[in-house]
Amino acid sequence: MGIRLAGAGFERFEILEQAGGVGGTWYHNRYPGCGCDVPSQLYSFSFELKRDWSRPYAPQPEILAYLEHCAAKYGLLPHCRFGDAVRRARWDEAAAHWTLELASGRTLDADVVVSAIGMFNEIVIPDIPGLDSFAGACFHSSRWRPDHDLSGETVGVIGSAASAVQLVPEIVKQAGHVQLFQRTANWVAPRQEDPYTQEQLEHFRSDPTAAPALRQQIFDSFGGPGIFEGLRADMEVACRASMRVVEDPALRARLLPDHPWGCKRPLLSNA
Repeated sequence: MGIRLAGAGFERFEILEQAGGVGGTWYHNRYPGCGCDVPSQLYSFSFELKRDWSRPYAPQPEILAYLEHCAAKYGLLPHCRFGDAVRRARWDEAAAHWTLELASGRTLDADVVVSAIGMFNEIVIPDIPGLDSFAGACFHSSRWRPDHDLSGETVGVIGSAASAVQLVPEIVKQAGHVQLFQRTANWVAPRQEDPYTQEQLEHFRSDPTAAPALRQQIFDSFGGPGIFEGLRADMEVACRASMRVVEDPALRARLLPDHPWGCKRPLLSNA
């Protein structure tokens, strides 16, 4: 929105951001192994394609760097107000404008307000009895504490969805023991994650048609409406094959979903 406003000649606009920088979910989420499960070639603005993603599914630092690049290139940073959340928005019918009350105590009058708060920006901590008196370290994956050393520690991870399939394989390399608490089993499919070779990256950089062509190829491969139904049988076979590494049949049965593939967001992981 900011880029389009600036491109249309608007100069009097402010981007109010409660975080300390641009990036949204890619600013907040910095846990080990954090990355995107959407193909990298699709994960950039159509007017600012990144040709040289390092791998088919980009890691968090690379995505954040791309978004910071976009904000700087298109001159948005002078319009950004970081660390100042909107607490209240009030419409004044007589004056025909909005008054925004900010966390800093500042107020802002605006003719137009665009809500672009995204999703999942309010973390949810489960109501676990005794959590308030727990003496150990406790933090949400989207507010990861890089200063806390997990070496040798016993770690409990609550949840087994998109973030868990990325962070658990990383922290088991460091922690003494990891316990994963699962409510709902999820389908987990293999992910193509080998980095692009230097030859491939040079091809993307030197040939202006290469990255857009790959982007279109990936987009077309999704097939539009009904794609999940078409892929379901093959994907369930692939997911079940991946589960063979779990030798205990009782445990393997508890890890297999009781819903068809595609009814909930499928996960990607080779770990």
